[in-house]
Amino acid sequence: MDISVSSLNTSTLEEDEVRLGYTHDDIKSFLYKSSIGWWFPFVDETKATKRLLDQFMICLTTCAPKNLKELLDLFTLSIMMMTYQKDDSQLMKERLNFVETVSQLPFTLDTEGVQYIAIGLHKSLVDEALGKERLERVLDIHDAIPALVKSSKLGNDIAVALLLTIMGHYAKVPVELGSNNAQKAFALAKLVNWQELADSDRHADMFMLIRTFSLIINCRSSREECSEWKDLSAEIHKYFLQVRKAFDNSMVYGAFEMMVERFIAYCVVRGATATPHFCDFKICDDTNTNTTNAEA
Repeated sequence: MDISVSSLNTSTLEEDEVRLGYTHDDIKSFLYKSSIGWWFPFVDETKATKRLLDQFMICLTTCAPKNLKELLDLFTLSIMMMTYQKDDSQLMKERLNFVETVSQLPFTLDTEGVQYIAIGLHKSLVDEALGKERLERVLDIHDAIPALVKSSKLGNDIAVALLLTIMGHYAKVPVELGSNNAQKAFALAKLVNWQELADSDRHADMFMLIRTFSLIINCRSSREECSEWKDLSAEIHKYFLQVRKAFDNSMVYGAFEMMVERFIAYCVVRGATATPHFCDFKICDDTNTNTTNAEA
């Protein structure tokens, strides 16, 4: 089964365009509409990234979510803060700590609860965005995935569920969460008409889906729960070798398309047979940058 895509043509992606992430107005607008806005009365007057993060962390020592809606809004805020004023690149440790702190709150969720959070995050952070805008919003989410995965079982479950939700929403099929996540991700990938995406210059959508898929299969928990990973990885390897050829007859081929091809080759085709390491990243106490060990 192939799905037809209705996203915008995104063939023109300038190399010098930089995603600036979320702005102060974005954070204020979200909190005004949220269930937790009253926790943070200082937001109107506070713009500096470090000061905001420090005050959010202080508030979490006295406030705790009492229901799923408040927990969802906290996760949304923590993910937004990963790319808030993104040009301020010296605060990665603080950003990651905020995501980890939210993920480690004493809240237990069943599968339905995890699905509620994943669907809610997608609606808040991606919703019906198309083309390049959708790619940028999904990449903002991707920035938070390693911290979520490393933080706790709840954070890991929400991270994988959110990634699957991104793929399922694009494919317009419901995703049953809970187990067999690598198999489910591959089944969703096979619904995509990759050649149509390449031929119609929807290369931003192509990269969004491939990168999301790569994060799922390179998550240690996704592989450990898959008893037939060796066979599945061979199928993924073979399938994406063909996907990589989608640009062979494309009328548009530039730096972005070359990057997509290389990503498929190193992070999916080779990555499917490598040991996953991205979950092993650490927040170092003596540096302001996060490190990830990714082996292709």
